[in-house]
Amino acid sequence: MPAITTFLRRPSRGFGMRRMLLVGLAGAAVTLSACGGGGSDADRGPTTLSVSADLNGLYWDKSESRLFVSDEKANTIRVWEGGTQFAQYAALPTAPASGSTLGQVTRGKDGTVYVTRFGFGTDGAVAAVPKSGTAYNLTGTDSLRRRIGITPTPDGSLLDGWFIKGGAGAVSELKISGTAATETELITGFGKPVGLAVVGDAVYVSDQTSGQVLSFSLAKLRVAPATVADGKLIATFTAADGIDLMTAASDGNLFFGGSGGKLFRVSPKGETSVLASGWPKIRGVAYDEKNRRLFVGVVAADAASQSSVRIVPID
Repeated sequence: MPAITTFLRRPSRGFGMRRMLLVGLAGAAVTLSACGGGGSDADRGPTTLSVSADLNGLYWDKSESRLFVSDEKANTIRVWEGGTQFAQYAALPTAPASGSTLGQVTRGKDGTVYVTRFGFGTDGAVAAVPKSGTAYNLTGTDSLRRRIGITPTPDGSLLDGWFIKGGAGAVSELKISGTAATETELITGFGKPVGLAVVGDAVYVSDQTSGQVLSFSLAKLRVAPATVADGKLIATFTAADGIDLMTAASDGNLFFGGSGGKLFRVSPKGETSVLASGWPKIRGVAYDEKNRRLFVGVVAADAASQSSVRIVPID
């Protein structure tokens, strides 16, 4: 089996030490054989897996111990099950003239994989990949909406974030029937909502324009739509951080990175720690709670480099 590179880390104690600051991937390196995706031999990292792809969204399926990745370069969904390979899971519908422009990837209760398409104001969409069958674009959605984040709710519907250039952004609920979807706006007033996560009744949204991370009650949103002003402020970040796609643990801890090359953890109370810094741009993240590890999609540093998925232990 091919070898991968993993980076040594120091043992940690206590909450402060557990932040495990990984600055610029400096330090000694050793080589290990790649371990399984989610069994007892799961690789908790720190590990870097190089990928010949234009990575964007990541999603960890805990029931199958598989990592799903959207590859904008090939207009496809890839899957990782351990080792070093990211195999093609499914080809997506033909990319429009505006390009592939894929965003977050997620999965429904029936096993259907969903991924957003940004669309640059003309071709915004949500593509669906059923467990058996050919991928298709959901009908009934507004193609003018530039879509990035998407996440499931506990009862099986989907939330997605979008914005219109020169206008405002929002979070909508998608209810799907067959190959069609209906959209209902739940939260309006965002600039560019990128990260979405749902934990129980709490809906977490990150706005790249304002740098704010806010929370809302899903039950209340379904009774009466809200605006940004109605949200509970969890944390604020700078424009230089360029916060991006988000994932969450079951205890409400949030994980995300951004164009500034930092990887963040934010507690439900707003306590913020930097898990890594000095990296190239960070896009999608996915959390494997069983093995306490975070998968991070990192953009290639330059034309001579490859993108990577980095595995970060969460202690």
